Parts: sequence; C-alpha cells; structure tokens
Amino acid sequence: MNDFEIGRALRALRLGAGVTQEYVAYLADTTQAQIARIELGSRGATLRMLRGYARAVGDPEPVLRLCELAIAEDRARKSA
Repeated sequence: MNDFEIGRALRALRLGAGVTQEYVAYLADTTQAQIARIELGSRGATLRMLRGYARAVGDPEPVLRLCELAIAEDRARKSA
C-alpha cells in the first residue's frame, strides 16, 4: 500500500464521516493543505495526522487497519 492508496482510503473515511479537511487538520494540529497533500498521496501521513483522522471519523478501527496493512506490506517487501 503506497501513499496514494493510503491517502485515497483516508479521504474516503473522512467523506464517509461527513467532515472537512479543515476539521481533520484542526484535530491533527496541522494545516488543511497538509491534509490535502496526504489525501492526494503526495505526502505521507504522520502518526499525529493519523490520530486526527481517527478522532475525526469517530472510529479508530479503520485507520488502524490501514496502518496494519501498510506495515505488513512494507515488511513483506523488505523481506523479499
């Protein structure tokens, strides 16, 4: 899972929760522009930003699943 795929999934979660990029940025203590870059895949998400998404969508489980999948794929790539 690359930054683009993670960003797309985070955007889908945000839209599904009916919240704005500005709201996620506020909860993540960052700017709306940074959130937009994450959702476009041009910037990776930090742990702080992922926490902001988890709070914004009201359920940390989908964000945790994304993280677990990305970590598992990264480990598999490194061990291959």
